[in-house]
Amino acid sequence: MPQPVSFQAYNVTVPDTSERAAAGQGTSEASELGKKFEQMLWTEMLSYAGLDKAFAQDGGQAAETFSRYLIESIASDLAESHPMGLGEAVDRTVAASQSLQQDAAE
Repeated sequence: MPQPVSFQAYNVTVPDTSERAAAGQGTSEASELGKKFEQMLWTEMLSYAGLDKAFAQDGGQAAETFSRYLIESIASDLAESHPMGLGEAVDRTVAASQSLQQDAAE
């Protein structure tokens, strides 16, 4: 019989969202892109898991439309409260790209 998994063995560190502000120039745009990216990722994961179909069950076309908005709202909350760290990577990439464009313009 397999042994149960101990969650204490996994030490997950959640990235600090305040570090997004230190990504470089144009941080507000980079930070917004990172947040939107994580929200989009959460939305797709929840949809793939079938949450949209569960909300729209026996509700017709209107329920299907509304369920998408509900999932996007849930995804936005999840992206804020449980960041995966991918948004931070997007922030760094956008900030680096912006600094390269500024250097080329000068």
